[in-house]
Amino acid sequence: MVVNMALNPKILFISNGQTTVPWALQFLKRHLQVVLESHPARAFQRWIDEAPDIIVIDSEQVELLALSVVNQLREQAVIPILLLASIQTNKFIVEAYEAGVDDYILKPIEPSLLHAKIKAWLRRTWSIPVGMLDALKVGDIRFLPAERTLMLDGQPPIRMTNLELRLMYYLMSHAGRTITAEELCQRVWGWRSNVAQECCLAFAQEDRSRSQSSGFAANLGGGIFLSGPGQRGQSL
Repeated sequence: MVVNMALNPKILFISNGQTTVPWALQFLKRHLQVVLESHPARAFQRWIDEAPDIIVIDSEQVELLALSVVNQLREQAVIPILLLASIQTNKFIVEAYEAGVDDYILKPIEPSLLHAKIKAWLRRTWSIPVGMLDALKVGDIRFLPAERTLMLDGQPPIRMTNLELRLMYYLMSHAGRTITAEELCQRVWGWRSNVAQECCLAFAQEDRSRSQSSGFAANLGGGIFLSGPGQRGQSL
């Protein structure tokens, strides 16, 4: 099975310089949702707030700062991280990959080529074999995607359907943040409408009943919240 979990993709573009951002953003905004963060120190919080599908970091000759941002994001984020930089030394490029970068892109680069690279990484993100998804843990809930199983302390294992699997993985990957009905429909179902939003929340509430977990909170107006001791789902 392949999990398709994204539509209308969002990019978090982090840059502390001006040489790449203007032309890159102008081009990318014609095709994708782009959120710009000009202060690298706020990158982690913006990732939590925005829940992007991919992160692009534009480094302006600040090697240690760029790698520090990558390290901080990679501790929690499982989405692709692309680093734009003009440094061509093998040492720095290797350090970037070791820090958690998925692709190191040398500047200057044509906007169309950057867009093509981003789309290629998004395709990989959208279509992920279930066997490659990490197991997640939030509070006393453990989710094993490869086995399609939800585990609760002291409860028998719960087998998940394909739709339940996509829903549970998205919620647990964003534990500690309220997910709106519109976002849930786009990311899990891939479509939107008022009826769709009510249906997806009703489905999530049914999942709550199946799991018998007090970690869920849902309502048609405010969205869905999955709580746990940490702010995000933790890889097992």
